[in-house]
Amino acid sequence: MDVIRSGRPTSPRLCVMVLILSVHLITCGCSTSASLQFTDLNYKRLDPGTPLSVEVTPTSSTWSIDEDKIQIALADGAVEADAGDRMAMSIILDGTPTGNELEYRVGQRALRCYWHHNRQHERFASLGGVVSVRLLPNENLFGRFKILARKQVFHILTNWTTVGQTLLTGTFTAHRDADKVSSILVLTEKGGMERTVNQNTIGSGVPLPREVVGPTVN
Repeated sequence: MDVIRSGRPTSPRLCVMVLILSVHLITCGCSTSASLQFTDLNYKRLDPGTPLSVEVTPTSSTWSIDEDKIQIALADGAVEADAGDRMAMSIILDGTPTGNELEYRVGQRALRCYWHHNRQHERFASLGGVVSVRLLPNENLFGRFKILARKQVFHILTNWTTVGQTLLTGTFTAHRDADKVSSILVLTEKGGMERTVNQNTIGSGVPLPREVVGPTVN
């Protein structure tokens, strides 16, 4: 192959621009990002030492499709560890995405979240809200949500106790990874947070008595 040389030296600025463009093209379509906000809805008092909302930046954003449901998993930190700050969140939506933005009205089974930070143990289950998603190239999924959730905190003497409601908002760009999503689903549905048809609320984590229905007594 003949190489045509112009005789002019290559501009350093041009080299930098080409390098930036090359990196962008390599990483485009496979990067993930997410930003979440937790806002406690306490209208009785404002603690001067407590921020109005806390932001979390997940390090992992994945999604998958199970039959006709979209499963989304956001995680931060070593979520399977027993110590340290960590967060695991799962969202399940009925219906598959298309190229256009699809909006969902969600209920009590949509979101589950465990959040351990500053030696506090908190968990959340959705009450209602809205989620929108859009399918991007390379099987990436962009989404945003605003979900009202019931909040519980853990104490060694009282187990999990409901303390109020929290507004969870966020955006994410997730890549498709069914295995990762499955592992996060398991973590977020443990200890009384299971998603079932007849169980839409979170419990104390202690198994409840089962109702036994026998034959009619005459």
